[in-house]
Amino acid sequence: MAKVVGIICEYNPFHNGHKYQIDKIREQEKDATILTIMSGNIVQRGEFAIIEKHERAKIALENGADAVFEMPYPYSGSCAEVFANAGVEIAYRLGCDCLYFGTEEHSIEKIEKVAKIIDTIEFEEELKNAIKDKNNSFITAKNKSLEKFGVELPKCANDMLAVEYIRAIRKKGINLEYRSVKRIGSFYNDMDIGELMSASAIRRNFYENKEFLSVPSVSIYNELISLGRYLNIEAAHNFLHSFALVNSSTKTKAFDTCIEMESLIKEKAKKCCNGTEFFDSLSSKAFTSARLKRGILYSVFGVTKVDFAPKYTVLLGANGKGRQHISKLKKIRSFNIITKHSDAKNMKKTTKKQLNTLYLVDSLYNTLLKNPTMASEAYKTKPIIIK
Repeated sequence: MAKVVGIICEYNPFHNGHKYQIDKIREQEKDATILTIMSGNIVQRGEFAIIEKHERAKIALENGADAVFEMPYPYSGSCAEVFANAGVEIAYRLGCDCLYFGTEEHSIEKIEKVAKIIDTIEFEEELKNAIKDKNNSFITAKNKSLEKFGVELPKCANDMLAVEYIRAIRKKGINLEYRSVKRIGSFYNDMDIGELMSASAIRRNFYENKEFLSVPSVSIYNELISLGRYLNIEAAHNFLHSFALVNSSTKTKAFDTCIEMESLIKEKAKKCCNGTEFFDSLSSKAFTSARLKRGILYSVFGVTKVDFAPKYTVLLGANGKGRQHISKLKKIRSFNIITKHSDAKNMKKTTKKQLNTLYLVDSLYNTLLKNPTMASEAYKTKPIIIK
Protein backbone atom coordinates (compact mmCIF):
# COMPACT_ATOMS: atom_id res chain seq x y z
CA MET A 1 0.00 0.00 0.00
CA ALA A 2 1.35 3.43 -0.97
CA LYS A 3 2.52 5.52 1.96
CA VAL A 4 1.57 9.04 2.95
CA VAL A 5 4.85 10.84 3.65
CA GLY A 6 5.17 14.05 5.65
CA ILE A 7 7.92 16.67 5.38
CA ILE A 8 8.10 19.49 7.95
CA CYS A 9 9.75 22.41 6.21
CA GLU A 10 10.11 26.15 5.67
CA TYR A 11 11.21 26.49 2.04
CA ASN A 12 12.60 29.93 2.74
CA PRO A 13 13.08 29.78 -0.21
CA PHE A 14 12.58 26.39 -1.89
CA HIS A 15 15.97 25.46 -3.35
CA ASN A 16 17.84 22.64 -5.08
CA GLY A 17 18.54 20.89 -1.78
CA HIS A 18 14.80 20.69 -1.07
CA LYS A 19 14.18 19.27 -4.54
CA TYR A 20 16.93 16.71 -3.91
CA GLN A 21 15.17 15.61 -0.71
CA ILE A 22 11.80 15.15 -2.45
CA ASP A 23 13.46 13.29 -5.34
CA LYS A 24 15.20 10.92 -2.90
CA ILE A 25 11.90 10.24 -1.13
CA ARG A 26 10.29 9.47 -4.50
CA GLU A 27 13.06 6.94 -5.17
CA GLN A 28 12.39 5.18 -1.86
CA GLU A 29 8.59 5.54 -1.73
CA LYS A 30 7.53 5.07 -5.36
CA ASP A 31 3.80 5.79 -5.14
CA ALA A 32 3.75 7.86 -1.97
CA THR A 33 1.60 10.92 -1.47
CA ILE A 34 3.97 13.62 -0.21
CA LEU A 35 2.45 16.17 2.16
CA THR A 36 4.57 19.11 3.27
CA ILE A 37 3.86 21.03 6.49
CA MET A 38 5.46 24.39 5.76
CA SER A 39 6.00 27.50 7.87
CA GLY A 40 3.73 30.36 6.92
CA ASN A 41 4.88 33.97 6.60
CA ILE A 42 7.01 33.81 9.76
CA VAL A 43 9.77 31.22 10.05
CA GLN A 44 11.42 29.44 12.94
CA ARG A 45 14.44 31.75 13.24
CA GLY A 46 12.07 34.60 14.15
CA GLU A 47 11.95 36.39 10.81
CA PHE A 48 9.48 37.08 8.01
CA ALA A 49 9.76 34.67 5.08
CA ILE A 50 11.46 36.00 1.96
CA ILE A 51 8.52 34.96 -0.25
CA GLU A 52 4.80 34.77 0.57
CA LYS A 53 3.58 31.34 1.66
CA HIS A 54 1.28 30.58 -1.31
CA GLU A 55 4.06 31.41 -3.76
CA ARG A 56 6.42 29.05 -1.91
CA ALA A 57 3.69 26.39 -1.95
CA LYS A 58 3.34 26.74 -5.72
CA ILE A 59 7.07 26.16 -6.22
CA ALA A 60 6.98 23.11 -3.93
CA LEU A 61 4.09 21.63 -5.92
CA GLU A 62 5.95 22.25 -9.17
CA ASN A 63 8.86 20.23 -7.75
CA GLY A 64 7.27 17.10 -6.38
CA ALA A 65 5.05 17.87 -3.39
CA ASP A 66 1.42 16.68 -3.65
CA ALA A 67 0.00 19.08 -1.07
CA VAL A 68 1.32 21.94 1.04
CA PHE A 69 -0.21 22.67 4.42
CA GLU A 70 0.70 25.53 6.71
CA MET A 71 2.31 25.32 10.09
CA PRO A 72 0.61 28.41 11.49
CA TYR A 73 2.12 31.16 13.60
CA PRO A 74 3.10 31.23 16.45
CA TYR A 75 4.24 27.61 16.09
CA SER A 76 6.18 28.42 12.91
CA GLY A 77 8.11 31.15 14.72
CA SER A 78 8.91 29.31 17.94
CA CYS A 79 11.84 27.35 19.38
CA ALA A 80 12.77 23.96 17.92
CA GLU A 81 10.79 21.99 20.50
CA VAL A 82 7.52 23.88 19.91
CA PHE A 83 8.05 23.97 16.14
CA ALA A 84 8.74 20.23 15.92
CA ASN A 85 5.86 19.27 18.22
CA ALA A 86 3.41 21.26 16.09
CA GLY A 87 4.77 19.84 12.84
CA VAL A 88 4.52 16.26 14.08
CA GLU A 89 0.99 16.87 15.37
CA ILE A 90 -0.18 18.23 12.01
CA ALA A 91 1.56 15.43 10.08
CA TYR A 92 -0.19 12.81 12.21
CA ARG A 93 -3.56 14.56 11.94
CA LEU A 94 -3.15 14.65 8.16
CA GLY A 95 -2.77 10.89 8.06
CA CYS A 96 0.97 10.61 7.44
CA ASP A 97 2.48 7.13 7.84
CA CYS A 98 6.09 8.29 7.76
CA LEU A 99 7.97 11.51 8.47
CA TYR A 100 11.08 12.33 6.46
CA PHE A 101 13.56 14.96 7.63
CA GLY A 102 17.01 16.14 6.61
CA THR A 103 20.15 15.45 8.65
CA GLU A 104 23.58 17.01 8.30
CA GLU A 105 26.42 15.78 10.53
CA HIS A 106 24.83 13.23 12.88
CA SER A 107 23.62 9.75 11.98
CA ILE A 108 20.01 8.85 12.78
CA GLU A 109 21.33 6.54 15.52
CA LYS A 110 23.17 9.38 17.28
CA ILE A 111 20.15 11.64 16.97
CA GLU A 112 17.91 8.96 18.50
CA LYS A 113 20.32 8.54 21.40
CA VAL A 114 20.30 12.27 22.17
CA ALA A 115 16.49 12.35 21.96
CA LYS A 116 16.15 9.49 24.44
CA ILE A 117 18.62 10.99 26.95
CA ILE A 118 16.98 14.42 26.95
CA ASP A 119 13.71 12.89 28.13
CA THR A 120 15.21 11.09 31.13
CA ILE A 121 14.81 12.26 34.74
CA GLU A 122 18.57 12.04 35.17
CA PHE A 123 19.19 14.52 32.35
CA GLU A 124 16.55 16.91 33.71
CA GLU A 125 18.36 16.98 37.06
CA GLU A 126 21.71 17.67 35.40
CA LEU A 127 20.17 20.47 33.35
CA LYS A 128 18.59 22.10 36.41
CA ASN A 129 21.97 22.23 38.11
CA ALA A 130 23.73 23.56 34.99
CA ILE A 131 21.16 26.35 34.55
CA LYS A 132 21.85 27.58 38.10
CA ASP A 133 25.28 28.73 36.89
CA LYS A 134 24.60 32.23 35.58
CA ASN A 135 27.64 31.99 33.31
CA ASN A 136 25.83 29.34 31.27
CA SER A 137 23.38 30.19 28.52
CA PHE A 138 20.60 27.62 28.11
CA ILE A 139 22.37 25.99 25.15
CA THR A 140 25.66 25.83 27.08
CA ALA A 141 23.88 24.29 30.06
CA LYS A 142 22.21 21.73 27.81
CA ASN A 143 25.51 20.80 26.17
CA LYS A 144 27.32 20.42 29.48
CA SER A 145 24.50 18.23 30.78
CA LEU A 146 24.56 15.96 27.72
CA GLU A 147 28.33 15.58 27.98
CA LYS A 148 27.77 13.81 31.31
CA PHE A 149 25.96 11.09 29.33
CA GLY A 150 28.60 10.80 26.63
CA VAL A 151 26.71 12.60 23.86
CA GLU A 152 26.59 16.13 22.47
CA LEU A 153 23.86 18.44 21.26
CA PRO A 154 23.94 18.67 17.45
CA LYS A 155 25.30 21.98 16.21
CA CYS A 156 23.51 21.93 12.86
CA ALA A 157 19.94 23.22 12.82
CA ASN A 158 18.50 20.28 10.86
CA ASP A 159 20.02 17.75 13.28
CA MET A 160 18.67 19.72 16.26
CA LEU A 161 15.20 19.67 14.70
CA ALA A 162 15.54 15.94 14.02
CA VAL A 163 16.11 15.39 17.76
CA GLU A 164 12.90 17.30 18.49
CA TYR A 165 10.88 15.44 15.84
CA ILE A 166 11.84 12.11 17.40
CA ARG A 167 11.11 13.40 20.91
CA ALA A 168 7.67 14.60 19.80
CA ILE A 169 6.81 11.25 18.18
CA ARG A 170 7.96 9.35 21.29
CA LYS A 171 6.07 11.63 23.71
CA LYS A 172 2.84 11.40 21.75
CA GLY A 173 3.12 7.62 21.47
CA ILE A 174 1.84 7.73 17.90
CA ASN A 175 2.42 5.26 15.10
CA LEU A 176 4.53 7.46 12.85
CA GLU A 177 7.68 6.07 11.23
CA TYR A 178 10.60 8.43 10.61
CA ARG A 179 13.49 8.38 8.18
CA SER A 180 16.20 10.82 7.18
CA VAL A 181 17.72 12.08 3.96
CA LYS A 182 21.35 13.11 4.35
CA ARG A 183 21.87 16.69 3.29
CA ILE A 184 24.36 17.27 0.47
CA GLY A 185 26.09 20.49 -0.54
CA SER A 186 26.35 23.43 1.86
CA PHE A 187 25.36 23.17 5.51
CA TYR A 188 22.51 25.20 7.00
CA ASN A 189 24.45 28.45 7.57
CA ASP A 190 27.23 28.07 5.00
CA MET A 191 27.57 31.10 2.73
CA ASP A 192 29.31 29.41 -0.21
CA ILE A 193 28.02 30.04 -3.73
CA GLY A 194 27.28 26.93 -5.80
CA GLU A 195 24.74 24.48 -7.16
CA LEU A 196 23.56 23.41 -3.69
CA MET A 197 23.62 26.50 -1.49
CA SER A 198 22.13 26.99 1.95
CA ALA A 199 18.93 29.03 2.26
CA SER A 200 20.89 31.62 4.26
CA ALA A 201 23.35 32.10 1.40
CA ILE A 202 20.55 32.25 -1.16
CA ARG A 203 18.74 34.96 0.81
CA ARG A 204 21.88 37.01 1.33
CA ASN A 205 22.81 36.82 -2.34
CA PHE A 206 19.28 37.79 -3.34
CA TYR A 207 19.24 40.92 -1.22
CA GLU A 208 22.68 41.89 -2.52
CA ASN A 209 22.17 41.07 -6.21
CA LYS A 210 18.41 40.61 -6.72
CA GLU A 211 18.72 37.13 -8.16
CA PHE A 212 17.88 33.71 -6.76
CA LEU A 213 20.70 31.17 -7.14
CA SER A 214 20.63 27.39 -6.59
CA VAL A 215 16.86 27.16 -7.11
CA PRO A 216 14.60 25.16 -9.45
CA SER A 217 11.65 26.79 -11.25
CA VAL A 218 13.79 29.82 -12.10
CA SER A 219 11.05 31.36 -14.27
CA ILE A 220 8.68 31.52 -11.27
CA TYR A 221 11.33 33.21 -9.15
CA ASN A 222 12.10 35.70 -11.91
CA GLU A 223 8.41 36.57 -12.18
CA LEU A 224 8.21 37.13 -8.43
CA ILE A 225 11.17 39.50 -8.66
CA SER A 226 9.65 41.45 -11.55
CA LEU A 227 6.33 41.79 -9.70
CA GLY A 228 7.96 42.80 -6.41
CA ARG A 229 6.42 39.76 -4.70
CA TYR A 230 9.14 39.34 -2.11
CA LEU A 231 9.84 40.72 1.35
CA ASN A 232 11.08 44.29 1.55
CA ILE A 233 13.58 43.43 4.24
CA GLU A 234 14.43 47.06 5.04
CA ALA A 235 10.76 47.85 5.62
CA ALA A 236 10.34 44.77 7.81
CA HIS A 237 13.40 45.56 9.92
CA ASN A 238 12.48 49.24 10.23
CA PHE A 239 8.98 48.32 11.40
CA LEU A 240 10.30 45.97 14.10
CA HIS A 241 12.96 48.49 15.15
CA SER A 242 10.28 51.16 15.55
CA PHE A 243 8.10 48.76 17.52
CA ALA A 244 10.97 47.95 19.88
CA LEU A 245 11.53 51.68 20.45
CA VAL A 246 7.93 52.57 21.28
CA ASN A 247 6.86 49.38 23.07
CA SER A 248 6.27 50.76 26.58
CA SER A 249 5.72 47.49 28.44
CA THR A 250 7.84 47.20 31.59
CA LYS A 251 6.66 43.76 32.67
CA THR A 252 6.62 41.43 29.72
CA LYS A 253 3.72 39.10 29.10
CA ALA A 254 5.01 37.83 25.77
CA PHE A 255 5.60 34.11 25.40
CA ASP A 256 9.12 32.78 26.12
CA THR A 257 10.48 36.20 27.09
CA CYS A 258 11.67 37.78 30.32
CA ILE A 259 12.32 41.28 31.62
CA GLU A 260 16.06 40.92 30.90
CA MET A 261 15.31 40.12 27.25
CA GLU A 262 12.90 43.02 26.96
CA SER A 263 15.41 45.45 28.47
CA LEU A 264 18.18 44.23 26.18
CA ILE A 265 16.00 44.64 23.09
CA LYS A 266 14.98 48.15 24.16
CA GLU A 267 18.58 49.22 24.80
CA LYS A 268 19.80 47.85 21.48
CA ALA A 269 16.94 49.61 19.66
CA LYS A 270 17.91 52.94 21.26
CA LYS A 271 21.52 52.60 20.10
CA CYS A 272 20.67 51.85 16.45
CA CYS A 273 19.81 54.30 13.68
CA ASN A 274 17.80 51.91 11.50
CA GLY A 275 16.25 48.47 11.36
CA THR A 276 19.12 46.72 9.58
CA GLU A 277 21.61 47.92 12.18
CA PHE A 278 19.18 46.88 14.92
CA PHE A 279 18.69 43.35 13.60
CA ASP A 280 22.42 42.85 13.10
CA SER A 281 22.94 43.74 16.77
CA LEU A 282 20.43 41.23 18.13
CA SER A 283 22.48 38.70 20.07
CA SER A 284 24.07 38.40 23.50
CA LYS A 285 25.84 35.89 25.71
CA ALA A 286 22.57 35.03 27.43
CA PHE A 287 20.18 35.06 24.45
CA THR A 288 20.57 33.87 20.87
CA SER A 289 19.70 36.13 17.97
CA ALA A 290 16.78 33.88 17.02
CA ARG A 291 15.29 33.96 20.51
CA LEU A 292 15.45 37.75 20.65
CA LYS A 293 13.83 38.06 17.23
CA ARG A 294 11.10 35.62 18.20
CA GLY A 295 10.50 37.63 21.38
CA ILE A 296 9.95 40.83 19.40
CA LEU A 297 7.42 39.12 17.13
CA TYR A 298 5.57 37.58 20.09
CA SER A 299 5.19 41.11 21.47
CA VAL A 300 4.06 42.53 18.12
CA PHE A 301 1.30 39.94 17.74
CA GLY A 302 0.32 39.74 21.41
CA VAL A 303 1.36 36.10 21.86
CA THR A 304 1.30 35.48 25.61
CA LYS A 305 1.12 31.70 25.48
CA VAL A 306 1.27 28.93 22.90
CA ASP A 307 -1.25 26.10 23.13
CA PHE A 308 0.13 22.56 23.14
CA ALA A 309 -0.63 22.05 19.45
CA PRO A 310 -2.39 23.78 16.54
CA LYS A 311 -6.12 23.17 16.28
CA TYR A 312 -6.02 23.63 12.50
CA THR A 313 -3.89 23.90 9.40
CA VAL A 314 -4.34 25.91 6.21
CA LEU A 315 -4.25 24.23 2.82
CA LEU A 316 -1.85 26.36 0.78
CA GLY A 317 -1.91 24.22 -2.35
CA ALA A 318 -2.42 20.75 -3.80
CA ASN A 319 -2.36 18.72 -6.99
CA GLY A 320 -4.84 15.98 -7.96
CA LYS A 321 -3.14 13.35 -5.83
CA GLY A 322 -3.06 15.65 -2.82
CA ARG A 323 -6.73 16.56 -3.20
CA GLN A 324 -7.67 12.87 -3.33
CA HIS A 325 -5.94 12.33 0.00
CA ILE A 326 -7.68 15.33 1.55
CA SER A 327 -11.07 14.00 0.43
CA LYS A 328 -10.39 10.66 2.12
CA LEU A 329 -9.03 12.38 5.20
CA LYS A 330 -12.17 14.43 5.80
CA LYS A 331 -14.19 11.21 5.99
CA ILE A 332 -12.05 9.49 8.62
CA ARG A 333 -10.49 12.20 10.81
CA SER A 334 -11.69 15.31 12.53
CA PHE A 335 -9.15 18.09 11.97
CA ASN A 336 -9.71 21.64 10.81
CA ILE A 337 -8.29 22.17 7.32
CA ILE A 338 -8.85 25.78 6.29
CA THR A 339 -9.29 26.45 2.59
CA LYS A 340 -11.21 29.74 2.79
CA HIS A 341 -12.02 32.36 5.43
CA SER A 342 -15.62 31.19 5.87
CA ASP A 343 -14.36 27.80 7.13
CA ALA A 344 -13.78 29.46 10.50
CA LYS A 345 -17.46 30.19 11.16
CA ASN A 346 -18.28 27.00 13.03
CA MET A 347 -14.95 26.56 14.79
CA LYS A 348 -14.47 26.46 18.54
CA LYS A 349 -13.38 29.63 20.34
CA THR A 350 -9.78 28.45 20.91
CA THR A 351 -9.37 27.56 17.24
CA LYS A 352 -10.73 30.92 16.12
CA LYS A 353 -8.31 32.68 18.45
CA GLN A 354 -5.38 30.82 16.92
CA LEU A 355 -6.62 31.65 13.42
CA ASN A 356 -7.04 35.35 14.24
CA THR A 357 -3.34 35.54 15.15
CA LEU A 358 -2.48 34.03 11.78
CA TYR A 359 -4.59 36.63 9.96
CA LEU A 360 -2.80 39.42 11.85
CA VAL A 361 0.54 38.03 10.64
CA ASP A 362 -0.60 37.74 7.03
CA SER A 363 -2.19 41.19 7.04
CA LEU A 364 1.03 42.80 8.18
CA TYR A 365 3.13 40.68 5.84
CA ASN A 366 1.19 41.90 2.79
CA THR A 367 2.19 45.47 3.61
CA LEU A 368 5.87 44.53 3.92
CA LEU A 369 6.29 43.21 0.38
CA LYS A 370 8.42 45.15 -2.08
CA ASN A 371 5.19 45.76 -3.98
CA PRO A 372 2.76 45.91 -1.04
CA THR A 373 -0.85 44.72 -1.16
CA MET A 374 -3.77 45.62 1.06
CA ALA A 375 -3.87 43.94 4.46
CA SER A 376 -7.42 42.79 3.73
CA GLU A 377 -6.14 40.54 0.92
CA ALA A 378 -4.99 38.11 3.62
CA TYR A 379 -8.62 37.01 4.04
CA LYS A 380 -9.16 36.36 0.32
CA THR A 381 -6.21 34.22 -0.78
CA LYS A 382 -7.19 30.75 -2.01
CA PRO A 383 -5.10 27.55 -2.23
CA ILE A 384 -2.92 26.99 -5.28
CA ILE A 385 -4.51 24.17 -7.30
CA ILE A 386 -2.41 22.22 -9.81
CA LYS A 387 -3.92 19.45 -11.92
